[in-house]
Amino acid sequence: MKKIEIKELEIIFFKIIEKLKSEGCDELTFDDDFYRIIPTEKWDSYEEDIIHEASLFDDLDSVKLLKNDSTRILTYVDFDRVASILRAISQKNNPIL
Repeated sequence: MKKIEIKELEIIFFKIIEKLKSEGCDELTFDDDFYRIIPTEKWDSYEEDIIHEASLFDDLDSVKLLKNDSTRILTYVDFDRVASILRAISQKNNPIL
């Protein structure tokens, strides 16, 4: 079993933001909307190939609602949305992966 402290995640996310800022990123633009995703509940299931299509643009719109609407409740689906955004940033800024 491996563990990570919430404080460690806070530092990591801070460093991610600082890296983007240090590279002059004030805004990120994405051209490609759709991506393939393995549903979270199937990540560790190797018996079948389950791949769905998701929308990065929908993910962006949904997480922006968290900033703009103080009554909106953050859910674990939002974690998945942020993960897809981070993946898109990685792919765009480091496409050789």
